[in-house]
Amino acid sequence: MDILYLAYYLSILTYILGAALRGLPIPLVSIKKLGSRLMVDGVFSALLVFSYKGIVFSISYFSALLGSNWDAFNAWYIAEAAVLTTLFLVLKTIGFVYNKIGLGFLASGLISPLVSLLIDVLVTVTVFYLAVSVIYATAKALIAVGLLLYSVPFRLTRPAGAVLIALPIVFSIGAPFLPSFISLFSTFTPPDQQLIQGEPALINLVDLVGNPVAYFVLNSSGEEGNLLYTYLSDSKGVVNATSIEKWIPLGPQVLDFLLPGSKYTVEANITGGSTPLNLTYRVPNVISINVNHFIYYNTDEAIVENTTRGNGTLTVVFNVLYNTKVYVVYEENSSLIISVDGNTGGGYETFFEWFNVKYKAFIADLSPGVHTLSVQIGELNISKPDVSEVSYLESTVEKESVMPLAVSLVSLTFFRLLVLPIVYILILVSATLGLAKLLGGVEARISRVMVFGP
Repeated sequence: MDILYLAYYLSILTYILGAALRGLPIPLVSIKKLGSRLMVDGVFSALLVFSYKGIVFSISYFSALLGSNWDAFNAWYIAEAAVLTTLFLVLKTIGFVYNKIGLGFLASGLISPLVSLLIDVLVTVTVFYLAVSVIYATAKALIAVGLLLYSVPFRLTRPAGAVLIALPIVFSIGAPFLPSFISLFSTFTPPDQQLIQGEPALINLVDLVGNPVAYFVLNSSGEEGNLLYTYLSDSKGVVNATSIEKWIPLGPQVLDFLLPGSKYTVEANITGGSTPLNLTYRVPNVISINVNHFIYYNTDEAIVENTTRGNGTLTVVFNVLYNTKVYVVYEENSSLIISVDGNTGGGYETFFEWFNVKYKAFIADLSPGVHTLSVQIGELNISKPDVSEVSYLESTVEKESVMPLAVSLVSLTFFRLLVLPIVYILILVSATLGLAKLLGGVEARISRVMVFGP
């Protein structure tokens, strides 16, 4: 490494300058002492340069000896950052709910300071994590630069060099012990109750033949009938509940899938598994024509024998067991040509509105027997329903127990992730300065003893 070569040459230069000053025929004690000190500095800095690999190896050796684990430290930071993010979203949602119900003074007087405190905690932990990660990743380069500064004659940059040598040694070994330090000195235990008992999920809804059902509205209710959440799916028939505020709860719940003019209910018991959960439900009495365009029928009164698509036409063959009705529901401004058993217009129409979208329903009365329903698809009008979603997080924070729990968790988090890390940083800085002093950054006792003896 070029830096080490340069440091070695500076060590030789320092020794030569010291020898020259000591050998000058000038009867001044101060010059003789300066020469001796330069000789000591040159020898000791050269020894440190030759010990470069040993210094680097000592980091790995003492890390393994003491059990310093950077993988565990990285996992700890990710977990704590996720907890802080969850708390942040919970507090913001609490503030939103309070503003909505007319308690804005609580949101500004109580929630805002807690949010600011969480931001300070997150910034402190993140800055420490990034700083020590950079020190660990550049430890070899920092030590080499430290040796270079340490070798500059007349000790012009020796203190800085000693600190740069000590810094990666102390922080590379000691930083991963921060989680252990926090658990050792934290006398508080987190509450057993979790703020958000849920999981990220992707919820899919498909029709009879497996086609996605787009823009459905999903209402979930608890065992006591309380609303848990209301979500709107996207145009691909998927509710993306992977963000923290939209997680879904686990356990028994009633899922109501709302479609234009229809509802499909499932009593589900959602359990944990893959992350995110991938849940797919099938509506047996619906055939999707396109987005916001459907065919409904009664599965107890009719059976679908066959469905075919081609040339812009959807054909469905029904085996009707009892007198029944088949509904073709589509947006009012769409253009569909509907025929039953080859007869166009063999039914009647009705109009309705669903989440601010106007729909038309073609209703065909079918008698027992085999019937063919054909839908020729023309120009389609596709509108997104105007749904006011209620996230699971929002419905959760309305419980009386959430706010006191959130305050206690923020207080605990402030102590664990702000006060204790600052104390630990001061300990590591003190250890760094102590090791720098031991290396001769302030005094040269060790180097003098090594060169001239006690």
